[in-house]
Amino acid sequence: MATAASQPTVQGLLGNLENLWQGIDEFLGTLGPDDWARPHGPDWAFADLPYHLSYFDREIIARAIELGPDIPADEQQVWSSFNDLNAWNDQRFTQRPVGQTPEQSLEQMRASRDEIRRVAGQMGDADLERPTFIPIFGGWLNAAAVLAACGAHTWNHHTELRLRLDRTSPQPSPAATHSALAFYTTLIPHVSLDRDQAANRQFTTVMEFTGPGGGAWTVRVANGSCNCSEERAGQPDLVLTQSPETFVKTLAGMQDPAAAIESGVIKVQGIENMPTYGGLFPPVDPSQVIPPMGATTL
Repeated sequence: MATAASQPTVQGLLGNLENLWQGIDEFLGTLGPDDWARPHGPDWAFADLPYHLSYFDREIIARAIELGPDIPADEQQVWSSFNDLNAWNDQRFTQRPVGQTPEQSLEQMRASRDEIRRVAGQMGDADLERPTFIPIFGGWLNAAAVLAACGAHTWNHHTELRLRLDRTSPQPSPAATHSALAFYTTLIPHVSLDRDQAANRQFTTVMEFTGPGGGAWTVRVANGSCNCSEERAGQPDLVLTQSPETFVKTLAGMQDPAAAIESGVIKVQGIENMPTYGGLFPPVDPSQVIPPMGATTL
């Protein structure tokens, strides 16, 4: 049964961000001087997170919303692979001044949030339909989708940070979680679909998330492409049920999905169809060219 998606509002999208920003501030505020150098995943230290959020929110979100359809033509380049995305992140880190302190990165992070507040605060709800460009696999979306992308990106880092710090709270609001899950269940199948494997094939997967903010989304593969809708299909080929935290652990490489399935952390209905699912949605080659979303909204 399909669920009617509520119309996004500026107040709702900013409210999700404020909730997530408050949680990230609370987590980072507990770090002592020696904690900033601790590993945050295989490649980053904790000090890298606020710096990353500062340039992402400033360059990808605030600038895109402020310029809208007036973005210069030479900036309308879509990053077509994870290698492109990784190269951009690497370049931004090389631009960080030598000796920059965590406090300076925190200050930049908060300034970037203020930029989002400023540009979004000048918008009415009708402005959310305004064409807006971001390079990350998207191209031309609309302002609502760009703010939702910011919320999903922030939610992902909020949840990963909480897990790496082994904290149970603060939890993101159910609204922020639901919006982020809606974003990722649309983006990830598009990014990972093997379009050759999907040619002349039909396959239906339900992604079900438990807990506050959860829900069910159906991903349908048909004739080389896929689409996602917020509903629970009546007779899917496969149902994957998990918590939002489990989902983030997989995204962050904190767990092996096969082991999570074997242990029951990810519950599977229709497990005989897992090989087909794995063929349709294999691990993404970082050099793989990903077509733009090609839509005005996610």
